[in-house]
Amino acid sequence: MFRRIALSILAALLLVSASASVFGATPIRGGTLKIAASSIQQLDPYKTAANDETNICGLVFDPLVIIGKDNFKPRPHLAQKWETPDANTWVFHLRKGVYFQDGNEVFKKGAKREVTADDVVYSIERFLKVSTAFTLGEIKSVKALDRYTVEIKTPVPNPFLVADPNRIASVGIVPREAIEKLGEDGFARHPIGSGPFALKSFTTDQGAVLERNPNYWLPVYLDKVEFVVIPDPTVQILALTAGEVDIVPYLFNLDSMASVAKNPKLITLSRGGSYRGLGFNVTKPPFDEIEVRDAISRAMDIDAAFNAVVAPHGERAYGQCAPWLPHGYDTSLKSLWKYDPKEAVAILNKAGFRDTNGDGILDRNGKPLKVEIKTIAGSQVRTLTILATQLRKVGIDASILQQDTAVWASDIIDGNTEVFFDFSFAGTTGLHSLFHSGSIGKTNGHYYSNSTVDSLLEQALKTTDYTKLTSLWKQAQRKIMEDRVSIPLYFEWGYSIVNKRVNDFVPPWGGMHLVTLENSVWISK
Repeated sequence: MFRRIALSILAALLLVSASASVFGATPIRGGTLKIAASSIQQLDPYKTAANDETNICGLVFDPLVIIGKDNFKPRPHLAQKWETPDANTWVFHLRKGVYFQDGNEVFKKGAKREVTADDVVYSIERFLKVSTAFTLGEIKSVKALDRYTVEIKTPVPNPFLVADPNRIASVGIVPREAIEKLGEDGFARHPIGSGPFALKSFTTDQGAVLERNPNYWLPVYLDKVEFVVIPDPTVQILALTAGEVDIVPYLFNLDSMASVAKNPKLITLSRGGSYRGLGFNVTKPPFDEIEVRDAISRAMDIDAAFNAVVAPHGERAYGQCAPWLPHGYDTSLKSLWKYDPKEAVAILNKAGFRDTNGDGILDRNGKPLKVEIKTIAGSQVRTLTILATQLRKVGIDASILQQDTAVWASDIIDGNTEVFFDFSFAGTTGLHSLFHSGSIGKTNGHYYSNSTVDSLLEQALKTTDYTKLTSLWKQAQRKIMEDRVSIPLYFEWGYSIVNKRVNDFVPPWGGMHLVTLENSVWISK
């Protein structure tokens, strides 16, 4: 039953993943792969949703499953296979002969500490306790049936457990000894896993260097992987062009596409994409008033901004669920959004906002209506600048504040932001991550709490009836959009830019994986 649901969910993918490789070439051992990153703060895989950090964690740790490169379906990794004896039970069969990295503070060189079912149980239990980013859904119990078999029981069906990149695929398996010896903070700076690369050095917001794990269970061709922190997306492309890095995993600045396309040394790879919106913390005055949020949505000509900056590298959005998520993608939501600046002003006037001092800015009780949009660097800055200009034309004091990625994310999650460039979570359960009240302070930076939406999402997450799941998901999304919690802007196709000498690279989706049963990256001479 689950297989049928997973195939239905993933059947309508808009973009096909690609990998860079030299057809028929024999892989070469050696070399250092340099990857551009925007920000790196810590490396505990359970305490981050930041792309660069999850990418590093994807190399240091082994998850049970990965999301396949060609069809976005879950593929075996540390788990050789799994089955669902009933709707509430999952049984994973582990690969034998997988060892944690040695030659470090926890495991002496040659320790040969094998990864077992007990490690998986410990990791999942720890994930349930400390995860500040993703969720596994409801878990009733997890136990080792024997040395290489793990059973997970759920109180209700959990059809997304394996299919969603933000669920079991995000649980890198960690050794208990490392947490106990290094402590939570120590482990976040000196992570130890069983992945193809072991951390050699890490400096906050400067970079990280990883070395090949000589005892890995799959062939590893690279000697080292270096993550180079370059906060500015445009500078990342310049560094790639100059040969200072080999990969820009996320093209944030679409303006660079023209120059990239002309460069014979570079390859552009596509895989999925991201939701882009204008989000509100609905607990912050005056954005706690739906009238204010609605007026802002009507004052912006989003189509014009989208066509000026993004097209043809995306699609205009009317909801949060992307085209590759058929259980949520809903073009009928277009009717909820209308560009009508005159009506926007009328709504604000009715709410008490008027230009009382003649400065061109609407105010109420002596306070001007200010909209400071916090964002990170990227092509969205141009989009938001156009929208801010439109808002100012109707009397809203709109401005853009560009932040460092880590500061931007922290401000949103900690509730220190009023209006923000809404982040992605464009995977299968992203709607739940962004808007369920249980995720407030984790991934719900909107601080939105609606019992009806919570109930709809909770019902959807435990149904194995795809038609019912789709109905519930779309009902929840419509209610969220009606409440103007986030104003959808567009879906941006995801691009990785890669030097042609890099072979077998797969664009990240739920973390970067350079060595799997499907690929192993190597560098041509």
